[in-house]
Amino acid sequence: MRRKRRSSAFTLVELLVVVAIISALVALLLPAVQAARESSRRSQCQNNLRQIGIASALHANAKEAFPVGCIGRSNATGRKLISWNVQLLTYLEQRELHEAFDFNIPSYHADNKPVRDTLLNVFLCPSTERTELFSIDATFRGAAFTDYGGIYGVEGTGRDRDSDEETKSPQVLKEASLVMLYEEPIAPKQVTDGLSKTVIVAESRDRRATNWAGERISAREWVNGLNIFAQEQTTPINGTGLANEVGSPHPGGASLAFCDARIEFVAETIDQNVLNAMLTKAGGEP
Repeated sequence: MRRKRRSSAFTLVELLVVVAIISALVALLLPAVQAARESSRRSQCQNNLRQIGIASALHANAKEAFPVGCIGRSNATGRKLISWNVQLLTYLEQRELHEAFDFNIPSYHADNKPVRDTLLNVFLCPSTERTELFSIDATFRGAAFTDYGGIYGVEGTGRDRDSDEETKSPQVLKEASLVMLYEEPIAPKQVTDGLSKTVIVAESRDRRATNWAGERISAREWVNGLNIFAQEQTTPINGTGLANEVGSPHPGGASLAFCDARIEFVAETIDQNVLNAMLTKAGGEP
């Protein structure tokens, strides 16, 4: 009876073999599980952008213009810095927040704090690390972030506007501009390249981008009207550029929302001229 019990037990070698087989199976299955999770997160991200795209289209239908990229950038208006996001709240089923926001004062004013400190998942990419969700900037301290930026065009040599005036639209030529401008509402009829071929909002690469001197060069608070940007004309999707470009945590590309509410995941290998053409509203490109 003792010999029978011994023969039914596992030997050390057999245990090691079983552990090795299980480890191999886990190693094979883990990438597939991670890929499935990332696919789910990317789908949720695209759903967020779809809601934003539909809200922008509803705004254009109701107001005969898309939301202004930034209201009150100039000192003459007291730098209200009210974002396109705030203007879309009603169309994103956030009517209470929209009604609680005071458009007569700056977005960073203390009276707007309950709104600006509200974290909205529709403005967040689920693949982005969630370790930093609120601003530590002195002006917008405590304000909730966004991972999506409005695009005002394509910048770079031959596209930049030669002007020192900072109170109007961004410093790009008219033919290099897009929809989300400073102070200026853009009507659908002004998008002559076609609504289905023109981007309005895209994933942006960094929540908190700084330049080589450590100076903050991008805003990611969703109430902050400075969360619009131009794509540097030689920088691809997920490229380094000015650290304030189209990009995402998703492998291989980023999702873009077009003016007709269409969503497309665009590969980072896309031809640069094609990408630039998507980011202008009246460039006349084929």
